[in-house]
Amino acid sequence: MRIAHFISILLIMLSADIGGVRADSTPSETGQPPTDDPAVEHEFVFVRAKYTNYPGHDGSGYGHGFSGTWRQWWETDFSDADRNLLRGLQRYTTMDASSEGFKAMPLTDPTLFEYPFLYINMKRIPLYSGNGPDFNPQEAAVLREYMMRGGFVMLDDFWGPEHWQDFLVELAKIFPDRRPEKLPIEHPIFHSFFDISEIKQVPGRGVTWGLGMGFVLDNADYPTAVHGVFDDHGRLMMTVNFNTDLGDGWEHTFDEFYPTRYCNEAYKIGINTIIYALSH
Repeated sequence: MRIAHFISILLIMLSADIGGVRADSTPSETGQPPTDDPAVEHEFVFVRAKYTNYPGHDGSGYGHGFSGTWRQWWETDFSDADRNLLRGLQRYTTMDASSEGFKAMPLTDPTLFEYPFLYINMKRIPLYSGNGPDFNPQEAAVLREYMMRGGFVMLDDFWGPEHWQDFLVELAKIFPDRRPEKLPIEHPIFHSFFDISEIKQVPGRGVTWGLGMGFVLDNADYPTAVHGVFDDHGRLMMTVNFNTDLGDGWEHTFDEFYPTRYCNEAYKIGINTIIYALSH
């Protein structure tokens, strides 16, 4: 894992100004998102996992065509979500980040271990069991080693009891003897940067917005929660964002149709998780 990121964390803790706005991270006069120089290297890199999909075992399983082109499930919200979350880190922290500082990386890529934070979109549509991620043995082994060596994994964007059971199947491939635990609001991850007093649902267009998927926003039958998976020493090494879609909240930052209040909630959880992951 990279060691230099601790320097950034120290700077964040000492000098972050939550009300400060960087000139290079504000929207342009045209209302379009700002741009950064892709040639400049930055300390924090947002890494998104590419994984094997159901039903195939070669990465060519089912996906979706919501954007007009056929995409794998790991690509959901990519790359606008990644870019915009990085813009949020620029705006609200002093972390050395860039909207161009993201990678989509196969889980079997040996350079994965150079990066301490990994995001996995668990999207599954239609909402039935047996689609979405299907980690093969090599991917599961890499994820296990990655977390046991200090890496942090954030799961996002899956809904309902069937998909929860699918998640437990995938988790058992990685850690047969570990179970997720619901994180109480007092957990330090919810207070590592923003002070979060309630876990609010962030809607996904493909689930909660009238596309016949059976979900209604803030349905009490599908409560939003953040669960965690811990190592033998009590270190939190995975967060599981369930019945919520942080990626949509990041992706639609500059889209007028998407309510700003949901984007704000997505950024709070995302930034807090990254700060916590890099400082623990």
